Amino acid sequence: MAKSIRKRVNLFKFENLLKFLFIAVATVMILSACSVRQAQKTLLNSEGVKGAHVGIAVYNDTKGQWLSKYQSDHYFTPASNTKILATYLGLQFLGDSLPGWKMAENADTLFLMPLGDPSFMHPEFSYQPVVDMIKNTKKQVVIVGNHQDQFEIFGSGWSWADYAEDYQPERSRMPIYGNVVHFYQSNKKLEAIKPFYFFKDFVDLDKVAEKNWSRNRVGNRFFTTNENNKSKYFQVPFSQEVAPMLLAVSLLKDTLEKSISFQKNATIPASSYKTIKTVPTDSLLKIMMLRSDNFYADQIVLMASEQLFGKMDDAALIDSTKKLFFAELPQSMRWVDGSGLSRYNLNTPENYIAILQKMQAKFGEARVKNIFEKGGEGTISAYYKNFPGTIYAKTGTLGGQVALSGFIYTHKQQKLYFSVLVANHMSPSSALVRRAVETYLTSVTRGM
Repeated sequence: MAKSIRKRVNLFKFENLLKFLFIAVATVMILSACSVRQAQKTLLNSEGVKGAHVGIAVYNDTKGQWLSKYQSDHYFTPASNTKILATYLGLQFLGDSLPGWKMAENADTLFLMPLGDPSFMHPEFSYQPVVDMIKNTKKQVVIVGNHQDQFEIFGSGWSWADYAEDYQPERSRMPIYGNVVHFYQSNKKLEAIKPFYFFKDFVDLDKVAEKNWSRNRVGNRFFTTNENNKSKYFQVPFSQEVAPMLLAVSLLKDTLEKSISFQKNATIPASSYKTIKTVPTDSLLKIMMLRSDNFYADQIVLMASEQLFGKMDDAALIDSTKKLFFAELPQSMRWVDGSGLSRYNLNTPENYIAILQKMQAKFGEARVKNIFEKGGEGTISAYYKNFPGTIYAKTGTLGGQVALSGFIYTHKQQKLYFSVLVANHMSPSSALVRRAVETYLTSVTRGM
C-alpha cells in the first residue's frame, strides 16, 4: 500500500514537473516570438536595415530574464563597440591616473621613459608634468626606449589607405601632440599649426587657409588638396614609420628648445625608476568614449601591456586578457585592437551583455555610467533625447556596419543591458540604421 502511494506521489510530482517545464518553454517561445515581431516591426524591416544581418540581445537585469534574443549568438564586426573592451583594460590596469612616464636621475642626467600616454603635449590637456620637469631641470635629459616592444604603428587589419585620415593616427611608445598635426584657422586665415616642425620650409602659408591638407604615405611632406575645409580646427596624422622615437624626441626638442637625447636602452636598473602619473584615467576614458577616439583607445591597450608585461605587445596583452577576464563569455571572440578600426574583430550581442555586466560588477555602476556616453551626448548627441528612460551606450560605425551596446535605466527603475549589431547594410547613411535602432529600443523600453 505504501509503495503504491509513493508511486502515485512520484507520478504526480513528475507530471507537475512536466507541466512546469511545458509552461516555461511555452512562455519563452511566446516572449521570443513577441520580441521578434517587435524587432521586425521597428528594426528588421526598416528602410535602412533591409537585407542586412542583425543581432539583438536585451536582458532585464532587474528581473533576471531575457527580453529579446535574435541571432544574439551570431558574429558581427563590432567597430567601435570594441572600445568597451579598451575601457575595461583602462579600468583594470591604469589606476586612478595614467602611469605616463618612468623617471630616474643621477648627478647630471635625467632619464625619462615614455609609457604610451596619449595626453603628452596634446592641446586638449593642460596638465603636463613631464614638460614642466624638462623645462625646469638643469640636467641633461635622456629619453629612453624599450627594445622589447612588439607592435606595429598600425593595428592588425587597419586600412593602410587611411594613413592620412584624422581618425587613424599611428600608435607609439612616445605619443606627442596626439601624433597629429593640429590646424587652427579663423576669418579665412590659417592662425596656427602645432607642431610647426614640418612646415618651416613652407612659403605663403597665409594663402592656404580653408584648404584641406594631406601628406605622403611615407615621410612627412604635407600638401593642400583641391578640397575646401572651413573647419576652425582639424587634424592630419604625421608619419613615424622611419624612426618613431627619434621623431618624437626631435619634436620635443624643437618645441621646448632644450638639449634632449635618445637612448634605445638605458643602463639604470629598473628598480630605481619612479612612475610619473599624468591625467585622471577616467577623464581620458570618458573623452575616448564620447567622441569615439581611436587613438586614445589603442594607446590604452599599449599602456595596459606596459603595465602587465613591462613592454608594449598588444597581441600578447589581448591574449592574456581573454584568458584572465573573458574566458567564460557565452561565445569566444576575436579581438585584435583597442579602437575597433580592424574588421578582424568579431563579437556577439550576448558577449557584450556579459562584458557590460562584468564591467559594472567589477568597477562599480556609478563609475562606468560616468564614462559611457548618455543619450543626447557624444556620438549619440542626435539620438535618444526623448527616450523613455536613460540610456548609456557606445556606438560603432564602419562601412556597412553599425553597432550600439550599453545599458538602460527605465522610468520604473528597471535596468536593461542591450546590444544591437548590424552588419552589411546598404543604407546610404548610417543615420537611417541608427534611427531604426533608436525606434526599436524605444519600443522595448516604453512602459517599463
